[in-house]
Amino acid sequence: MKLETSNLPYLKNTSALLEKLQVKGGLVALESSSQKHENGRWSIISAAPVQELTYFRNTQAEEIQIQLEELLHILPESHIDLPFIGGIIGHASYDLGLTLPCPANQTKQQELPTLLAGLYSWAFLIDHQAQKTILAYWTEISKTPKNELKEIFSQSLQRDQKKDSFSLTKDFQTNWEPATYKGKIEDIQNYIKAGDSYQVNLAQSFTGQYQGNPLTAYGKLKEFAEIPFACFFEGTKFSFASASPELFLSCTNSKIVTKPIKGTLPRDIDPIIDKQNQLALESSEKDRAENLMIVDLLRNDLSKNAYNVRTPTLFKVESFTTVHHLVSTITASLNPGTTPLKLFFDAFPGGSITGAPKKRSMEIIDELEDKPRSFYCGSSFYQSANGNFNSNILIRSFLFQDSEVTCWAGGGIVDDSQWQSEYQESLDKISKLIKCISN
Repeated sequence: MKLETSNLPYLKNTSALLEKLQVKGGLVALESSSQKHENGRWSIISAAPVQELTYFRNTQAEEIQIQLEELLHILPESHIDLPFIGGIIGHASYDLGLTLPCPANQTKQQELPTLLAGLYSWAFLIDHQAQKTILAYWTEISKTPKNELKEIFSQSLQRDQKKDSFSLTKDFQTNWEPATYKGKIEDIQNYIKAGDSYQVNLAQSFTGQYQGNPLTAYGKLKEFAEIPFACFFEGTKFSFASASPELFLSCTNSKIVTKPIKGTLPRDIDPIIDKQNQLALESSEKDRAENLMIVDLLRNDLSKNAYNVRTPTLFKVESFTTVHHLVSTITASLNPGTTPLKLFFDAFPGGSITGAPKKRSMEIIDELEDKPRSFYCGSSFYQSANGNFNSNILIRSFLFQDSEVTCWAGGGIVDDSQWQSEYQESLDKISKLIKCISN
């Protein structure tokens, strides 16, 4: 087989392309809708994987990693300088972390898989910086002819195309009243006082009813949120959309980067108040302390498979459409003989959505949250045939299943957390996105 690349016109809005590819099955979109962000250059779109793997709670992460490595090696190595030229694209549920040695509440079962992955032999790569599109295509192995993909793309360039409909038939309702949320915070702070944990990431969920194509809701999210790590993927009986601002792990030429988010304040339409919020977040001792806890956790996670672990940036404010976030950057070098997939699974799930220490915090989360997180707080990732690896944290996410749509929002709880502030922060993170897909 041979890798061929074709230069195509720039496609800024991918909604029509995604709808046309949806019928082929296995649709996946890993997209940036924030050209101003340093990680906002590329969108990767594919479908019709050559092979697919699906795992449930009875499969250990170590076994999954081995099988993914074997699947990846079906494609020859190539050193073309593109983010993705074909390879593995997968989606790991937060619940996958519970298959590791952790006494999770075994009564919490959900019919959704803990990991989906496929071997993708072609992809549209949209370069928002150079304003062009590249089709990477492996001959012989691909199920869809290259000329057909080019024709689909050409049709997607046409303006004023009608989108599939999407609407809510029942508004979102929180699954926890404020008093319940307050009680959960108190339980966590009692665990912290007892020495079980330093920080626990607690999430509440919201549920509504919908009709129509979830892909249309994803398009609304992506355009509104303007974030670097949006994604959409589908399983047999569900769809999942995420407007994520958070990088989990990237690995290019053995150079690792992770950028944990911890610390949030809302955006404001008044530029003076908005700037005050930004400065308040940047100087907040509480938020900086929370962020540092997760930085230390991730440094430890990386050190299992990497060396030269460094923290070049601490407590930088990054601003998005709905919120300001406090972000740190950690870098490292991958150990010789270690694969990016091993790095990923050994660090999964990301510490920014568990707390510290990770194992005990996950046990507390499993006790207090009465609904499985599923893919929320998991990760979408790819491992390209040229060696590039990238993954996000699936936050700001919506699960569409059986006409029901669920979303989540949470934050890190520490000893001096005020429950009212934490409750409001969770609403700040998701309320504008709920309104976005509701319109």
